[in-house]
Amino acid sequence: AALQRAGFLRIAALPALANGFLPRFAGHFLVERPKLDLVLSGLVSHAVVAAVAQGQSDLGFAEGSIEHAAVRLERMPRAPYMAVLPQGHRLARKSRLRPTDFEGENFISLGHSSVSRFRIDRVFADHGVRRIMRIETPLSEIACSLAGSGAGVTLCDPFTATEYASRGIVVRPFEPRVDFEFAALYAAQRTPSPVAREFIDNFRTHISTFLRQQQCEGRGVPLSV
Repeated sequence: AALQRAGFLRIAALPALANGFLPRFAGHFLVERPKLDLVLSGLVSHAVVAAVAQGQSDLGFAEGSIEHAAVRLERMPRAPYMAVLPQGHRLARKSRLRPTDFEGENFISLGHSSVSRFRIDRVFADHGVRRIMRIETPLSEIACSLAGSGAGVTLCDPFTATEYASRGIVVRPFEPRVDFEFAALYAAQRTPSPVAREFIDNFRTHISTFLRQQQCEGRGVPLSV
């Protein structure tokens, strides 16, 4: 007889989480629940919101600034953006970087419409720093790959930065702190299933642990709760 399945969970997540950090967590979650099936999609944030709103995904993880009437948001722990440099870059000898360090550097920007892009640009503007805006990409893993090739420097979420840390890049804390903010999403008219609720809560704890470890290793900056 076919093995009785206990249910399935459909999750959509933005690339910053879907490119390694979330699938690893989801894999462990599944190993502990042998009867649970999973559909996991990596989508840009607005597509994650649409998937949840239209009932194609039970759970989503997207940049936290997006609002939609059909979707409920639960904020996840804020994660500080990290400076990402090519290996051997002159700035790599510094233990932490500030906006003035980026004066005249080729800069890889993330998207042109995201809240994070606006926040990052404002920090450099506030410090009167002129970067050479040569490259733009909506995806953090592309930004890290470009940095690894020596094309420029970037600020990136710590999940992707850690994922790519062994691929030709150097990761350093950045001050003043700029936060990557994201949220768990689910349909407004339905309560999350018990297993979806468990996934959100366990993932939140997992993120907090990861951010604490980053801080202990000197990679992060003080956590604001």
